Amino acid sequence: MSAENFFSGTSLRLKDGSMVDAGEHLKGKIVVLYFSASWCGPCRQFTPIMKELYQQIAATNQPIEVILLSRDYMRFQLDEYYEKQGCSWGVVPLRDPIIEKCLEKYDVKALPSCRVVDEFGNCLDANARHHVEMYREKRQMTELFDKWRQQMVQIRA
Repeated sequence: MSAENFFSGTSLRLKDGSMVDAGEHLKGKIVVLYFSASWCGPCRQFTPIMKELYQQIAATNQPIEVILLSRDYMRFQLDEYYEKQGCSWGVVPLRDPIIEKCLEKYDVKALPSCRVVDEFGNCLDANARHHVEMYREKRQMTELFDKWRQQMVQIRA
């Protein structure tokens, strides 16, 4: 497949503070884009659910990455929120052009929001927030991961 990686050239800050090229880091992975902000009450309620999702991804060694695209205004707000919530996923730096690009491309109108995409930017799940909540309630997160993987295989077929 000769399609360009949607995230190439975008910086991504990892939990340890290191910066990596998102295109390289996300190659071959399913990407959960998490649109959130520290000032958003519903986001503060949903972030622990995303943390649980991330921990289950790590525990089952899935080729899935959660990426935070924050709508915060100042880096200290983002950093405090990230640390206070105990997050450990990658973060796109504030005001990076990819944030606006993703908001527009995936028609994100409210926070919190989640979209699941592949490395080429193809949307695998436009209603991921609802699905994460639903599968979590049923304690079937690995089935959700399987659903996303099947969707990626169908798109690439």
